[in-house]
Amino acid sequence: MKRLFIALLSCIALVSCDDKDTQPGVYDPNEPEVTPGEPGDKPSNPNNSDLYGTLPILHTEGRWLCDANGNHVNLHGFWQTYTWWFNSGQYNENNWGGKDYEGCVTYNKRIIDGVIASGLKVDFLRMHLDPYWFVRDGRPQKTPVSDYFSESLMKEYFEKVYLPIIKHCNSKGLYVVLRPYPCGEENDQPLKYGDNFFKMLESMWSYFSSHPYIRNNGDVMFELINEPVSIDASADGGDRSKAVSRYMQHFIDLIRYNCKNIIWVPGLTWQQEYNSFVKYPLKGDNLGFAVHCYPGWYGSDAESSTGENGGNMGEGVGGGYEAFQGGWNSSIAAAAELHPIMITEMDWAAAKYNKTWGKSFTGLAGGAGFGANFKYIMDKCGNVSYITFTDPRDLTLYPTESQAGYTNYWNDPECCPWQIYHWYEEYAKGNVQPESADYLKLGLKTTELRLSKGASKEIIVNAIRDNAVFPLQTGVELSSDDASIVRVDGSQVIAVEEGETTITAKALGKEVSVKVVVPHVDYSNLFRVTSDVFDVNICGEGTFDEENRCFTTGQYGFAGWKFDAMDISMHKYIVVKLGDKTDFTGGPSFRLFDQGYYDECYQVDITSTDEVRIPIADMKETIPDKWNGGTIRAFNTKTINIIGFWTFGGKTVQIDKVYFED
Repeated sequence: MKRLFIALLSCIALVSCDDKDTQPGVYDPNEPEVTPGEPGDKPSNPNNSDLYGTLPILHTEGRWLCDANGNHVNLHGFWQTYTWWFNSGQYNENNWGGKDYEGCVTYNKRIIDGVIASGLKVDFLRMHLDPYWFVRDGRPQKTPVSDYFSESLMKEYFEKVYLPIIKHCNSKGLYVVLRPYPCGEENDQPLKYGDNFFKMLESMWSYFSSHPYIRNNGDVMFELINEPVSIDASADGGDRSKAVSRYMQHFIDLIRYNCKNIIWVPGLTWQQEYNSFVKYPLKGDNLGFAVHCYPGWYGSDAESSTGENGGNMGEGVGGGYEAFQGGWNSSIAAAAELHPIMITEMDWAAAKYNKTWGKSFTGLAGGAGFGANFKYIMDKCGNVSYITFTDPRDLTLYPTESQAGYTNYWNDPECCPWQIYHWYEEYAKGNVQPESADYLKLGLKTTELRLSKGASKEIIVNAIRDNAVFPLQTGVELSSDDASIVRVDGSQVIAVEEGETTITAKALGKEVSVKVVVPHVDYSNLFRVTSDVFDVNICGEGTFDEENRCFTTGQYGFAGWKFDAMDISMHKYIVVKLGDKTDFTGGPSFRLFDQGYYDECYQVDITSTDEVRIPIADMKETIPDKWNGGTIRAFNTKTINIIGFWTFGGKTVQIDKVYFED
């Protein structure tokens, strides 16, 4: 969970335990190291038999989570944690306290029953295995939990707290995903093979995977670690992809020695980075990836940052659908072709409600906002299960709090509870989208769509029913009043010639239209350094001296020009020259964006006042993957929407000229 949670938990008193803890011994941690993706031979365990359970038995087949008949399955759930603060303290309620495990179990069973009674159509619970119950007394604040971990306390309170709730969930038709706590990066230290945290995980997973109720019980799944941030790759030649694959493979092998339960594997960077597992594939059956997704991550729209974007993830309203889809493609899409995905943390709401970790709004798929774009991208990917990280106590209040006319957190359509309740209801019926709508809305940021000649735009149609937003994946008919100006190809509209026309979308017995303008573009005068077109605040707050053609950006900021999906593919070069007043200690680079500012871009560093001539044909190749090596995707020179300069901030850049050359 999040750093705020860690800080709060560190203040909670913990009971003492003087016994000497030992490892369970069902798996040898000193096994010979193997190449990632190539686990060594393990002795067969007579207890590792076929899966059983009271719920439908699930397994993975390639990228899919499947039932016994091979039908594709996506789960939709919520979460619980079992500390006094999150069950009572933050609400000033006296639900239970201290080590009153019976009170804890009673309270949390009541919350589970309340969520189900609220009408939320859930089929799994993510269960947080809190250090509140597993750690010896006397741990100083900010000291790693693993230094005070007690195996005997873990066993005692797993039986007293967790096992009764697991059984209760299963009896209510809920799968359970067990997730160890705390965050993999303890006390700002990266994951490291063989350290105390590693040994703590070995102890926990050895015990859970061999537990008589858990072992091969398909009703219970495993999420290996919560939000690992980075990893010590010194033993792997600095190859962090190899290191994380080897680390996770170790625990997969440990669990597989004992059982066949489904395992959800996290990535680094707070569970945002998965190309490591494409480069070094994991081996084993019943594997999936546990991913986190909050506003501001993967280039999605956010009202404010969560502070966990890892340096390569965008944040801030403005990215919209294109940036979010691009970020998802860059970080997750390749891994989603290998194994199913489970989003084990996700929420959004306006900051004014002070209710969610993610701060954003629902918006419309294809336009601005997080929620609707999230649903569209997940449904389009097809093999994504997900959770609402809404406080489970708040979920129990939904039936009463959501009645007062779209005025609060529970009934504001721009917050996650209202949308999630409606989305989960359709999923439970077997529908990704509804069978009817009150009206349709196009996923556009403006009331008029402008495209330069040769450019294209994906039109996403949103069905609105009872103020819930359902991005439509199928059943949409697009047409153009004048195909000689704008033609339709599936969900894409393509600007053919200068002029104006209307695009109409029909679906679910409703229709909606938009005017499309293909303006004349004067390529010789695009890059005017004047206040009417040059924007110093595309990212960060900058300054602009129009007379001298000089500007500064904010810290790690960006200044430049915005366009309507401009096609530059017909040009041979784009030429850039900076003036003598430029301070090159600011690290200026010239960047072009084909999807959105928070997506990956084509970049050229500028280190002198020498003229830089960039071949546009070279841009069509690929964008490099700065985290894992190799490449991410092809760059589209027909949909350029931002061009300009990035700097560290606060240093003067003087523009001499920017122009196309043929």
